Amino acid sequence: MSPIRTIARRELKALFDQPIAYILLVVFTGVNALLFFREVELYNAASLRPMLDFLPWLLLFLVPAVTMRALAEDARSGTLEVVLAQPVTELELLLGKYYGQVLFLLIALAITLTVPLGLALGTAPELGIVVAQYVGAALLVAGLAAVGVWASSVSQNQITAFIVGVFVMFLLIFVGLDQLLVGLPPRLGAIAGALGVLSHFTQLARGVIDLRDALYFVTLAALFLVLAYFSLLSRKLTARGEALRRLRLGTVLLAVAVVVVNLFGRNIGGRIDLTPGRAFTLAPATRKLLSTLPDLVTIKLFVSSALPKEIESTRRDVDDLLRDYRAAGHGKVKLVIQDPAADSAAMREARSSGIPPVQFNVLGQGELQVKEGYLGVAVRYADGVKTIPFVQQTNDLEYRLTSDIRALTHPERSTVAFGEINDAAATRGRRSFEALREQLGATHTVGAFALTDTVIGPDVKVIAVAGTPDSLTPAQLARLRAFLDRGGSLLVMASGMALSDRGPFALSRRVGWNELLKPYGVAIASDMVYDLASNTQVGIPAQFGQVLVPYPFWLRALGTGRSPVNADLGSVMLPWASQIDTGKATASVTPLLVTSRAGGVQQTTAFIEPGSQLSRDSLRPRVVAALATLPPPPTPGAAPRGRVVVVGSADFASDRYARNSPTNIVLVQNAIDWLVQDEGLIAIRSKDRAPPPLVFSSSVARGAAKYGNLAGVPLLLMAAGIARLLGRRRTQRRVYRPLAAEGVSA
Repeated sequence: MSPIRTIARRELKALFDQPIAYILLVVFTGVNALLFFREVELYNAASLRPMLDFLPWLLLFLVPAVTMRALAEDARSGTLEVVLAQPVTELELLLGKYYGQVLFLLIALAITLTVPLGLALGTAPELGIVVAQYVGAALLVAGLAAVGVWASSVSQNQITAFIVGVFVMFLLIFVGLDQLLVGLPPRLGAIAGALGVLSHFTQLARGVIDLRDALYFVTLAALFLVLAYFSLLSRKLTARGEALRRLRLGTVLLAVAVVVVNLFGRNIGGRIDLTPGRAFTLAPATRKLLSTLPDLVTIKLFVSSALPKEIESTRRDVDDLLRDYRAAGHGKVKLVIQDPAADSAAMREARSSGIPPVQFNVLGQGELQVKEGYLGVAVRYADGVKTIPFVQQTNDLEYRLTSDIRALTHPERSTVAFGEINDAAATRGRRSFEALREQLGATHTVGAFALTDTVIGPDVKVIAVAGTPDSLTPAQLARLRAFLDRGGSLLVMASGMALSDRGPFALSRRVGWNELLKPYGVAIASDMVYDLASNTQVGIPAQFGQVLVPYPFWLRALGTGRSPVNADLGSVMLPWASQIDTGKATASVTPLLVTSRAGGVQQTTAFIEPGSQLSRDSLRPRVVAALATLPPPPTPGAAPRGRVVVVGSADFASDRYARNSPTNIVLVQNAIDWLVQDEGLIAIRSKDRAPPPLVFSSSVARGAAKYGNLAGVPLLLMAAGIARLLGRRRTQRRVYRPLAAEGVSA
């Protein structure tokens, strides 16, 4: 066994032989669980991000407390000289101590795996994201542990080593805080952000292992281990001697080399995307489009070199994405990056392309300053140009870029007729679909539809309607059936209950679409679905402002993932939805959205007041959106019959609800692409980086997840610590009995 492994094992055993180790583990896991569940209950998302947001601050005290005795105690007691007198070098001693401390901290980190295991009792976090997040946390531990070992090497007093370690780690965390960076000049803020641990750790916490961030933590550990090695060697060298001067020079050169590698490492590429659907990696549809471009496409990124720190992470994602486009284009995509603030020609080109400067509010020098900057994209092909004036977020940037490139290189568009049924809700002005019309217009030609239309144009491929007519006249029914028979498709967004103007209740109603949908074997039920587990929250007046309470009638409907329409959609918000009856299905029917197992229905009259008591009988998953296809007609060469998508809510895609739930419009866009049998952009648009909602099947499961981590894990650690320490004490109390000599003659 190598000396490094021997020292690491000894160090780890020594840590677990002390009560302080178990005290630290109990405090760390208890506080971590307390902070996490306080946040996760507020946001109700199956994500570990709340835990990771607090993790650097917990490690700020845990790491120095663990590492403060690594070298300081040996130096104080004189053990250090005894150890170095053995056939062990300073480097082997240092690495053995470091590995021992890191192993202990990784064990502490591994104990927190009970948090995602607890969430798995409800909605389990995505496994790939959890793996990437724990890899990032391990890298953070490795970097900070090196700081702690260095602090222990410069002092013979453990308390001093603890204070020095906390101070240096606090600086590394503090320089990456947004509150500090927004007050610095943009260039200085970018440098400070690159040196701080938070910006790098936040990137890893997304679920993407970026080589630049991994390199940062590796070089951080290497830098402080070099400084600790210098501290060890300098103990046995003569002050002001030649050997000490050479050691100092070598240490400085090594430290500079490590810093240079870290700074230049920011320009390298490469990442491992473990998010669901590889949300930070180009979709296959994008790669296919770029590999078959008919001619050169030029993407120009107009970006200021000095942007506020809060925009820097967005700029980095934009830069990475555009470089991926260039690589996937195989010479057909040209990427040009220009700074309009430093180039007057670039400024004129940006403004002529419709990319103006954007003003940022920056807090600095004790006052609020207004600065201008650019972060826009222009896509050029032949004489056409598409622009994104300012990139506010990167969640939908790939979809926007790919759809722009396809619109420029493949100008043919399908025609979609969109209409609103003038039912009671539409009459009261509760519905407006401007955002949906705008999004559909980016990839389709959007026309109007009304039930009173006498002719449906031959170029119309899809009819999308929102609202519930009481009935369809024979003429209307015949026209729509003829449209479906010739291959047209239909998207119906309608509910089977109408909200009353006289109070907080809804009344059942007839659904005129059901006669048209009868050949497909699906129907919109005259009821209202509620979900006691997976829902959204609404504010109700209280004595001091508002109180957020769950509202079971606003479903957080869960995607089944069984169709391209919802393959990557975790959930969709459906207000006042009705159940989709598939019991008489004669076609191929695929559920798209369902409630959780805590789904129920109210019939005839539904009381929709927040906080009202709802029945817990007959709870089960309820289908609230489905698609259906009929088999092709038996006649050879006949056109395939139209497809149908039915959603049990008339309002979910309106501006009022889609504003707070963007996936609502994404579902409609995906459905229409599937209905026109143009599925190329569905996988790109559906990339959903938001975590799924946290849903527990019962309050018992929720309590087990919460209190199992808050109390169960610390109690188990306490029991393990007591058992080990008592066993060690019994061993120490044993009377020494020398072994009888064997083979010795009397």
